[in-house]
Amino acid sequence: MARPKKDYKPLNIKMDAELYDLLSDYCEEKGQTKTMAIERIIGQFLSEHNDEKMKKVSI
Repeated sequence: MARPKKDYKPLNIKMDAELYDLLSDYCEEKGQTKTMAIERIIGQFLSEHNDEKMKKVSI
């Protein structure tokens, strides 16, 4: 059964090539998409720095 589609907004960025390579290696090792990894990494960072607002966001 397919997962329900979540509401999203596109984000396009330019990233340092070395950082991109590290991200790609991480995603390949963990079996995650770059989108999934970036959502989790940003979500974790923001939750550590802004607990109250993040309680309202589900990732």
